[in-house]
Amino acid sequence: MSLEKTIVGAIQVAMAAGAFANLPGEGKPLPLARRDQGAAGDNWLGFKMLENAGYLPEWLNLGREIELDIESLAVIDRNHEDYCRSAGSPEDWARLGPAVDRLRATYETKAREIRKKQDRFNHDAPGPLSQRPGIWVEHHLERLSARESAAGRPS
Repeated sequence: MSLEKTIVGAIQVAMAAGAFANLPGEGKPLPLARRDQGAAGDNWLGFKMLENAGYLPEWLNLGREIELDIESLAVIDRNHEDYCRSAGSPEDWARLGPAVDRLRATYETKAREIRKKQDRFNHDAPGPLSQRPGIWVEHHLERLSARESAAGRPS
């Protein structure tokens, strides 16, 4: 008897004995984490099995790294926003301006690193459905400048 037949037989015996009855979510599809949906297009199942076994293609590991980098970029953005909000007068800007400049420079460096990773990810991804849009660095830098101007930063 093959291993597959043995496994199938054991599952059928367990089902007949009611071992799988009344489990949470019975009769419903398994919920997928947001990041799993469409992660690899038609190859999703294969990549999910590799992930469960502890193996992932390099481009999927890079995708996780990009997600973490985007989260840290959002923290820098929030800090920049907080500093701009705190600087209400020219004296405040004289005191906080260097910190705002450092945050802006850190943001730019991080955003450009993310963009390079996104380009590498899109190059290595198996197809267009798996690719991700790249961050538009210049747009975000203009947004930071507009925030500073709106907060009254002297020229």
